[in-house]
Amino acid sequence: MPDYDTLLAFLREHLERDCGGDIHLLRSSVATAVEELEEGTNTLYALVVEWGEDAGSGFEGPTRWKVVVSESGDGPVFAAGTVTDFTGADEGRTRIIQAVREHGFEPVGAFLYGIVAGSSVAMVRRLARAR
Repeated sequence: MPDYDTLLAFLREHLERDCGGDIHLLRSSVATAVEELEEGTNTLYALVVEWGEDAGSGFEGPTRWKVVVSESGDGPVFAAGTVTDFTGADEGRTRIIQAVREHGFEPVGAFLYGIVAGSSVAMVRRLARAR
């Protein structure tokens, strides 16, 4: 593996040659490259769900979800959204899984309930991109 200085020199060259000096373009380019490298690996992320409470039971109403590094919900957010218009945990879970897949991730295990009141956690991994 190249050392840090070699990698930094490559990124500086890529920034100037391919990105026109635009650091935001470089950041996007590097993020895309890391996602491509990740495909085919079994890198897991945590799907953290905060269930809505409109009906009192916690399984109806606007429900927020996010894909992060840790089950605690900390760290960078790789995808996030809100699902609405469902009744009960089963329908809610189905809607959440659909939304997560639309954002490029797939669940790899069961939802765990009640670790934090009103929340659920499941493990997900990045889907391979269609080419």
